[in-house]
Amino acid sequence: MIQQTGIDKLIKKTIENKEQLPYINLTNEKSYAGWVRDFHICSKETHQSMALDLHKENDLFLLFVLASCWSRAGQWENSACFVIYLKMYALDHPTIWNDLDFVKKAKTLRKIRSKEVCIHYNVPQRPDAEHPRKDISFRSDFYDSLYVLAKNWEDIKKKLSESENKNNYAIFISYISKLEGLSVGKKAMKIKVPLVLRELRIQNIYKNIPGKWCCVPDKRVRDTAFLPIFNIPIRKHNTNMDAILKSSEQIYELFGDLYDIPLFAYNDLKVHWEE
Repeated sequence: MIQQTGIDKLIKKTIENKEQLPYINLTNEKSYAGWVRDFHICSKETHQSMALDLHKENDLFLLFVLASCWSRAGQWENSACFVIYLKMYALDHPTIWNDLDFVKKAKTLRKIRSKEVCIHYNVPQRPDAEHPRKDISFRSDFYDSLYVLAKNWEDIKKKLSESENKNNYAIFISYISKLEGLSVGKKAMKIKVPLVLRELRIQNIYKNIPGKWCCVPDKRVRDTAFLPIFNIPIRKHNTNMDAILKSSEQIYELFGDLYDIPLFAYNDLKVHWEE
């Protein structure tokens, strides 16, 4: 049985600590403003916090980069900082990454480049959160996926437009979740497809994206959902898009337009949990 008291408390703690965690951007107490609205991570040179305006094509492209890179193992800061690095140095044009020779050259410099993004948050943090859990690292296969995204960019946008026109986002989901190379090796990106839809929905880039398909049931979220204090019966393993979307629907039913953020935030909120 779902433990509603625990869920209500988790929502309350998420809202109360919205100023303490870099990814909790809220428009009001019941609505998430999006992960990419403000990463709260500064540029090393300008100390300007980075964000994505998805009305701009380059930033829209970077949303897909974020989701693709986050489809690998590792801390979320790696993918966020990679996107920020590309934006800082004007490497956010899809056409740039359609050149395989350029991709290969960029890949050889990845260890150096990963040191060029300052991981300084513009929000108050608990004492151990001023620095990332590990050093920032750009995986070699981030660049391989950039090439895949750039090569298929026009088709990606066409599928989104078709989904909007037909009011059927299953068209886009089916296409993007089968596009090889957006995850490890030749694997397709699946678990982070709802992240893309969520950010597009929040910034109202495409119309009528259903909220029920905008929650990301990744391992961190599932581990929280299965705790006895919540006992949310989502799928234990998300092996295909149908399972992912079903889990997303269950999360949305409980958290609405806060999406999966309270479940994702639980590990960072535990310091306050007993208060």
